[in-house]
Amino acid sequence: SWQILWHVVLPMSRPILAVISVFAFIGASTDFLWSLLVLPDPGKQPLSVVVQRLEGEVRLTYLLAAMVIASIPPVLGFLFFQRHIIRGMAMVGLR
Repeated sequence: SWQILWHVVLPMSRPILAVISVFAFIGASTDFLWSLLVLPDPGKQPLSVVVQRLEGEVRLTYLLAAMVIASIPPVLGFLFFQRHIIRGMAMVGLR
């Protein structure tokens, strides 16, 4: 039964696990309200909260640059796992 799990089930579920991992990472990194309420220390807040806090303090060009920098990790994660994400989405409709 372990060989069936290792050689059949895990290779077939790899794309699905990759999609779930990427969605969980993006959801955790962009959780705005919870981080704003629970983390009062600015050094421990995620980028989404820091960018919002900088809105009234810096010029618009710096704010836009911070938004571009904050969007780099999800884009890189998608590019890195793109093959698995597309395969996982394609396998959802198959039975």
